[in-house]
Amino acid sequence: MNKKIFYPFILSLILLPFVFLAFLPSQRLQLIACDVGQGDAILLTKGFTQILIDGGPNNKVLDCLEENLPFYDRTLELIINTHPDKDHVAGLVEVLKRYQVNQVLAHEFDVESNIAKQFYILTQEREIPFYSPEKGEKIKLAGLEFATLWPPLDKQNSTQVLGTSSGKTNENSLVFHLQYGAFDAIFTGDITSKEEEQIIKDYQFQNIEVLKVAHHGSKYSSSQKFLQAVRPQIAIISVGKNPWGHPTQEVLERLSQVKAKILRTDKEKIKIVI
Repeated sequence: MNKKIFYPFILSLILLPFVFLAFLPSQRLQLIACDVGQGDAILLTKGFTQILIDGGPNNKVLDCLEENLPFYDRTLELIINTHPDKDHVAGLVEVLKRYQVNQVLAHEFDVESNIAKQFYILTQEREIPFYSPEKGEKIKLAGLEFATLWPPLDKQNSTQVLGTSSGKTNENSLVFHLQYGAFDAIFTGDITSKEEEQIIKDYQFQNIEVLKVAHHGSKYSSSQKFLQAVRPQIAIISVGKNPWGHPTQEVLERLSQVKAKILRTDKEKIKIVI
């Protein structure tokens, strides 16, 4: 072999493992609050496992995925849709089109919005396993454990068909308690203080590192009683320009009173590495 070809070839073989290692995803758990404007999208990554909780009101979630997933990894192990309102589900439609999704956790709501119907239809067309978890159930994936805190579901009377259950979407948001070693986080969807009160009656919390603040900082959520029970070290508010005044001053003051560090998607990039 010509020396001009041989030496670069050998050098490339030597460097190849290092190049491969450079593109390996981190084995540490990363929690990324995607900036999707006035909506929710939380990405969890750990090694080759990626979990997307909600997708925001638009396709900005795709930018978040492109930035935080390896370029060669087009698979999401799990998508969780807390409820089918546009600001939580719209971005998931394009995600389903562009990524392989191994499983979906969501409600069986009877929805009127076209965007939510598209999400449900795509899930069925692509034959993605769909599951609606019940309060008290636990889902384990890659060392992560999600305990379902809300809502209570009557599975005996459930048809288990997408788009068949009715109810108030915000109040019936899926709420999860994530445990990973000594790390704890709570994802609240858009529940109100009424649901928060029932959750802290049913469960006791200690050392919650991260709370995804409910309903973008609405004054009707994040009650003082709930925050005192949870006492988060970090409070993530997923919010954008909006006419409702989110996050409200009342909520910001309540969070300050429990000494939570407030992080807002409209103010900064949020990535928490555990």
